[in-house]
Amino acid sequence: MVDCTGEGVLFVAATADVGLEQLGDAIRPPCPYLDEFLYNVPGSNDILGCPLLLIQVTRLTCGGFVLALRLNHTMSDAFGLVQFLNTITEMARGRKVPSIPPVWQREILNARNPPRITCPHQEYQDVVTLQTPNSKASNMVMDPNNVVQCSFFFSSNQIRNLRELLPKHLRNCTRFELLTACLWKCRTIALELDPKETVRVSCMTSIRGNKNVNNLRLPLGYYGNAFAYPAAVSNVRVLCDSPLGYAVKLVKKAKDQVNDEYIKSVADLIVIKGRPLYTVPGNCIVSDQTRVGFNEVDFGWGLPVFGGPAMTLSLFSLYIPYEEKGEKGVVVPLCLPTASAMERFKQELKKMTDEEYKMYHFKDFKIVSSL
Repeated sequence: MVDCTGEGVLFVAATADVGLEQLGDAIRPPCPYLDEFLYNVPGSNDILGCPLLLIQVTRLTCGGFVLALRLNHTMSDAFGLVQFLNTITEMARGRKVPSIPPVWQREILNARNPPRITCPHQEYQDVVTLQTPNSKASNMVMDPNNVVQCSFFFSSNQIRNLRELLPKHLRNCTRFELLTACLWKCRTIALELDPKETVRVSCMTSIRGNKNVNNLRLPLGYYGNAFAYPAAVSNVRVLCDSPLGYAVKLVKKAKDQVNDEYIKSVADLIVIKGRPLYTVPGNCIVSDQTRVGFNEVDFGWGLPVFGGPAMTLSLFSLYIPYEEKGEKGVVVPLCLPTASAMERFKQELKKMTDEEYKMYHFKDFKIVSSL
């Protein structure tokens, strides 16, 4: 529920003594200047009883500007936020009413009466970590306030190298499935978990335009949250020792679960279990932002150099469109508990994506097929 008090939202206007070129790659996540580009107004960051939005516009010396925004995520998902931003751009250009009127209608995704859980939901499973002498339970549950965050750029060449690691029947997988499998495998190896533990990756899957969701049609202008995050699950040892194709198949299978019945079952589960949190131990959650449209929001001065989240949180990784040295690709922010774990992740990723690395380290080997 929203209390429409007519008080508006928080808006901060600022100026900076730097130009865009001086910022360089600092505009990509994790942005080291986020605290300067988005002032945390005291008392404004709670879920209840707070403004829905905090917006700051910072003018740069080059004439460009940075628009930073904090959203109460209970109100909308990324698509809904882009709809709102596009409405602002229309009004900035003189339009009096939005071309796509906002639609509330949250009852579309209400639970059934009576509610009933009809599908397995690994993303909400209660998990107890193993307590063995070799178990690194602390890495199964990261401290969200004590993590190392980096981002990784995937060029088209690196994505092609990843695809070549797959058997032919899996090479038609989506970029999301490929990157998620790679991220999940490298992350699990980097964490050095007990081989007997169970890990999962939860794939944020939108209802909007989903070919498997036929009856839950959302009206144009609906800006509420409209996604689920089905999970792929694996034993640690099997995931780490298996080829990349093993993870790809699990991710694809998890995504394909999302249909009308699955969405209804999620809504019912939330009611029956009292709004449970997603599984935390051994989990990572990925969200594809490449087609959301943050990079297409135009206030009249042209397209943004970068549009997307400025950082991520401990369990979350995001796929964000980005251009590096003239090459378009995807940037992926990631959190790990220690610098050494991040270094291990980098090495595992290099093994998979760097063509020269693979040529150098595997040049003395050949593959022999046998019948």
